[in-house]
Amino acid sequence: MPRGMGTDLTGARTERLLARRETFSSEPWSEVLKAPKNQLRALSLRTLAAGIVFLAIAGTARASTLTIAWDPSSDPSVAGYVLYWGAQSGVYTNSLNVGLQTSQPIGGLVNNITYYFTVRAYNSAGALSDPSTEVSGHTNAAGRWAPTWGDFQGTGKADFSVFRRSTGYWYSSSGVAVRWGNGNDRAVPGDYDGDGITDVAVFRPSNGTWYIVPSSTGVPYAMQWGNGNDIPVPGDYDGDGQTDIAVFRPSNNTWYIWLSSTQSPTAAQWGNPGDIPVPGDYDGDGTTDMATFRPSNGVWYVRQSSTLTLATVWWGNGGDIVVPADYDGDGKTDIAVFRPSNGTWYIYFVGTGLMAAYQWGNGADIPVPGDYDGDGKADIAIFRPSKGTWYVLQSRTGTPEAVQWGNGLDTPLFYR
Repeated sequence: MPRGMGTDLTGARTERLLARRETFSSEPWSEVLKAPKNQLRALSLRTLAAGIVFLAIAGTARASTLTIAWDPSSDPSVAGYVLYWGAQSGVYTNSLNVGLQTSQPIGGLVNNITYYFTVRAYNSAGALSDPSTEVSGHTNAAGRWAPTWGDFQGTGKADFSVFRRSTGYWYSSSGVAVRWGNGNDRAVPGDYDGDGITDVAVFRPSNGTWYIVPSSTGVPYAMQWGNGNDIPVPGDYDGDGQTDIAVFRPSNNTWYIWLSSTQSPTAAQWGNPGDIPVPGDYDGDGTTDMATFRPSNGVWYVRQSSTLTLATVWWGNGGDIVVPADYDGDGKTDIAVFRPSNGTWYIYFVGTGLMAAYQWGNGADIPVPGDYDGDGKADIAIFRPSKGTWYVLQSRTGTPEAVQWGNGLDTPLFYR
């Protein structure tokens, strides 16, 4: 059963580190292949770079603005567009005629709520086109857009993606193929440039170096941060909307973080020997919290960034696989485990204190939670190496989906 608040775990301490960052043009970089954007009827939504974009602009302490942009229709008879949105998928309680504009800021949105958007074109007679593909956006407690992890093309959905160690290639279902890394590297995708699109990145234990390709520029760079025994734990620890480079060092239970907002290091001790790092935004303030799961007693220890206090939850056992993610779309990372012995997911919803269990998968499967249907909630999902198939329980509809993507030797990429 979950436990409530506890006492301080270790007494955090900080220290400064030195980092080295360099840009380069060759190293592991090879090629990028991108599929054409998916068009539906007259128009499709896009980002300023590719896919959908939500630019969060702080309004008040409890409201935000999201800017929506879309591809213009190629139909010469189009006289304008109507933007629709609401807090429930398929139910649009608001609309705005924006004329021939192809972007529009929407203000007064409540933080920590997922909003759904679609666009329709109209002609001079007022006839409307079919709606574009629906996309969703979630504003966090800091009034910033919370991008979808694993979305390599800006579609608002997590892609089915694998890292093939034998060749160093990344393959995503959105049509991206990138050769980046080698068989000993650890994949560490994240939004390092803050453009709302997941960037390809690896951590190389042999030299403690991070190799990152920002999607906004395509210009790769390298940064030495960590050593071969460290565990990479990227996250947005300063709440600026960019993934920070970070490692957890088991030898001294210390988190070493390079903050993107200040381009400076910080370090804090959090955890005990044998703990598994499980960073996430458990308090929903828009900042990643340092957290560990202790297999020896099944307890999660969370250092809440909003209050710098400890929260403890007893959830799971030593044989479970940790799968923290936001399963209910409230902007808070939920505590969850996958139990291989019975193929069951056990989820503790942090925002409500409710609990749930779902049987999905078997002992040979790899749990791969992610927002694959774009509704702002992490879906329960597994990757079955024996078939190279992803099995997803879609939170939007409650229906299952199976997608063959990858093979038994691939490493599936998912939120962790």
